[in-house]
Amino acid sequence: MPRYFFHIHDGHSVLDDVGLDLPDISAARTTAIELSGEILKHDVMDPLLHYISWQVEVSDSPELGGRSLFVLQFSIEG
Repeated sequence: MPRYFFHIHDGHSVLDDVGLDLPDISAARTTAIELSGEILKHDVMDPLLHYISWQVEVSDSPELGGRSLFVLQFSIEG
């Protein structure tokens, strides 16, 4: 089972050095969406992570420079 790492980038990077073993990339996408929902839910009272844009990068490595499998991007407009 492949291991996926969920890195948060919002002006600085918070690297996931543990990752999760998941059956496939579809499960990794679902997990990334759920993680994003938790971030939004917990930080809604804060000015949305202090940045107008942030992202969840799913990678095959616990370090920067690994292969990026996909990225969920969030931004505030207006």
